[in-house]
Amino acid sequence: MPWTILLFAAGSLAIPAPSILLVPPHPSSQEDPIHITCMAPEGFPGANFTLYRGGQVVQLLQAPVDQLGVTFNLSGGGREAPGGPFYCQYRVLSEDLKPQLSDPSEVVNVSYPVPTWILALSLSLAGALLLLAGLVAIAVVVRKVKVKNLQKKRQRESCWVQINFATTDMTFDNSLFAISMKMNPEEDAPTLDACSGSTETPGSSGPRKRPTSTSSSPEPPEFSTFRACQ
Repeated sequence: MPWTILLFAAGSLAIPAPSILLVPPHPSSQEDPIHITCMAPEGFPGANFTLYRGGQVVQLLQAPVDQLGVTFNLSGGGREAPGGPFYCQYRVLSEDLKPQLSDPSEVVNVSYPVPTWILALSLSLAGALLLLAGLVAIAVVVRKVKVKNLQKKRQRESCWVQINFATTDMTFDNSLFAISMKMNPEEDAPTLDACSGSTETPGSSGPRKRPTSTSSSPEPPEFSTFRACQ
């Protein structure tokens, strides 16, 4: 027999998938129970239902002979209580007493709302982090401004010192240190006569003046060496 005929034959033996429903009230915490109803289609009363969570079997229930579905009750706080993706299947006996398994139902996701205190704590932490980040940013900006102002102040002080050194008159008035070499004729003439032993004529007895330097660079004074008187 060809494989296509076998596949069609196998498909004809398949039974329709059940419907699944999360019964209110919906759980608000992990301590609350979870109620899930699975219903088989018409013509399949008294089926055996299996509830799965993430591919693992959670519970097995058989519907009454005159009913099409069951309600799974997952007690809160237990090992079977956590939320997640749930789906169910049912099994019935065929006319030749062979078990037939239905297709899986749609998936129902059971989740718990975040507790109020956790939400408030998260918001508080987020606000504290934002405030801390803002304070750090402000501190960095203030520090940069202070450093910049300090650099400007140092530059101004450096320029002021350079200008003062450039404009300060560091020269000295050499005229204050000019040496007057003017000699007194009344005091020097007898001394020269006594040492040389000769007399000078009245015309040549005039005072000999030394030039007085008034320039910025005074010339060195002239010195004469006389022979000691004997």
